[in-house]
Amino acid sequence: MRNRSELIRELSAGLGPAPRLRRPHQLALLWWIGTSVFVVIAMLAVQPMRPGFAGQLLASPRFAAETLLGILAGAFAIGVAFAVGIPGWGSPRRRIALSLGLLAVWASAYLYGLVDPALEPSMLGKRALCFGEVWIYGLPSLLAGLLLLRRLAPLERWGAGLVTGAAAGAIPGLLMQLACLYIPAHILTHHLAPALALALLGALLGPVLLRRI
Repeated sequence: MRNRSELIRELSAGLGPAPRLRRPHQLALLWWIGTSVFVVIAMLAVQPMRPGFAGQLLASPRFAAETLLGILAGAFAIGVAFAVGIPGWGSPRRRIALSLGLLAVWASAYLYGLVDPALEPSMLGKRALCFGEVWIYGLPSLLAGLLLLRRLAPLERWGAGLVTGAAAGAIPGLLMQLACLYIPAHILTHHLAPALALALLGALLGPVLLRRI
């Protein structure tokens, strides 16, 4: 009967050094910065941002809070996506649930805005194809995020895809609040609805694209 040392030598024969994994927060930051720059450039190539949006951020604390909440929700979502790519980093499902909860809080700000909007509803800055723009900018961002995630080892592949898709939709969805018209009902149906669809698409693609064995 073989002893333990012989068994270990046989099992490890021919194995090369494993590539060093990047820290998940580094990949998340790389994706977040790259996606944000890509979306801003693409949006400006189609149409300028809404006139006076910077002044609105300064004049309306609620509008500024909505914007900050969207930034935090999107950044936290992609951070969670890469964190759950490292087995053993806490409870993946709890992290995913917290991320979805923060995204829901952000969306609820616009649900409340149906009754009491942060800004006076206006058609200023209307973009004819804002719904499609969120999709067009979010889809390559989702795919790029999933390709980066393949460098890690996510076990909750559907959940990793879900929050990656949510983050990919959150960035153009948020920037539309600064570029397109401000009407809460329009924001929910034309800016956040396609972001939700990208999250669901990510949940479907995750188990396929993140499977390595």
